[in-house]
Amino acid sequence: MRICPIGLVGWGTVGDGVVSILRQDAAVLRERVGLDLRLKRIVTRTPGRARSGDALGAVVSDRIEDLTADAEITTVIHLANGPAAKPLMVALLTAGKRVVTGNKALIAEHGDELFALAQKHGGSLAFEAAVAGGIPVIAALRDGLVANRINAIHAILNGTCNFILTMMETKGWDYAVALVEAQRLGYAELDPTLDVDGTDTAHKLAILTRIAFACRVPLTSIRTEGIQHLNADDIASARTMGCRIKLIATAAQTPAGLDLHVAPTLVPLDHPLAAVMRNFNGIYINGSNSGPQLFTGQGAGAAPTASAILADVVDTLIGRAEQTAAQFAFVHPAEPPALAGEADEVTGSWARFHVHDRPGVLAGITERLSRHGISVLSIHQGLPTSAGAATVEISTHPGRGGAFLLAVAEIDRAGFTTRPTTCLRRL
Repeated sequence: MRICPIGLVGWGTVGDGVVSILRQDAAVLRERVGLDLRLKRIVTRTPGRARSGDALGAVVSDRIEDLTADAEITTVIHLANGPAAKPLMVALLTAGKRVVTGNKALIAEHGDELFALAQKHGGSLAFEAAVAGGIPVIAALRDGLVANRINAIHAILNGTCNFILTMMETKGWDYAVALVEAQRLGYAELDPTLDVDGTDTAHKLAILTRIAFACRVPLTSIRTEGIQHLNADDIASARTMGCRIKLIATAAQTPAGLDLHVAPTLVPLDHPLAAVMRNFNGIYINGSNSGPQLFTGQGAGAAPTASAILADVVDTLIGRAEQTAAQFAFVHPAEPPALAGEADEVTGSWARFHVHDRPGVLAGITERLSRHGISVLSIHQGLPTSAGAATVEISTHPGRGGAFLLAVAEIDRAGFTTRPTTCLRRL
């Protein structure tokens, strides 16, 4: 039996989850992998705060130096967020510690710098919990799909957004009401901006893309839209078209290059991602030999995230995490990958046109779509209103998204519509 003293930086919700698992299930780890994980030191901003459980005998302080100077502790769990997260990480890596983190923003935005620091000082950095909480998708890309070229990833990576969209659809709630409930349940932060505007999802997509496609991807290259502008009409329209709306992160090989975007998207009800509801995440990966694979589970929360953290601790202690680090840190392509612009994105599309109720409108719309090479999948025409207006909703087969948007702009300019047309992507 190998005794392994470990450190913890950040004793918040997920830190509580780590301590709880070590309290309840340390024997499981001893039996399965022969490691006796012993929490020796905890560094937190609030060492005197009352907590639901004890520190398992660990020394608690607010000084990172207490941990970095402890030579017995070689592996540290980093769960800090906010402005202090990076300085604390740098201190740990400079001290030669092997660090496990769940901070996706640090990895996505500063990965090159942090991995170089780990290599320089003989440490390491593992980050399974940074993407999709308790779902072992990094390990799946590293191990289970190693014999595949990845053709595409489509993923639901933010449980807050997925919960809000689920409540808007199933309960008929407005966006604002669903957001308040997500906050009450602890799924959303008091300031939910980074979740609902798509930034959190983009961070996770950048990490997945780097592992799956062996390339460095700046965050600025990911086109990002959020869910904050969706309303009940959009949810109803998706239902009419046999779909539901999800915030989808996409990384896909196309003839024009690697397409990277995050956006609210109509997902057909028969697609596996349509069944991923509430605060769950889902990652749909299409491998060259494996075919499509779906990974789903809780993408956030204390226990699922702590589960992924401790899996990384085990990987770190037995040396397996270095494989992931090598894939992430030491990718040196001869030149940056070609990236597909929005105009060259290959996607299905959907539009809701508010039109004048008069002859020739539908024909005018379809003629302009055809002129731009758009193949129509389905059309739904709503009943006219007393004001002499109606709605026309159109879904298309996959094609150039830029051509679709050009056609819609032309339709709006032609005077067929009474207001700007609403457009979304469609899987």
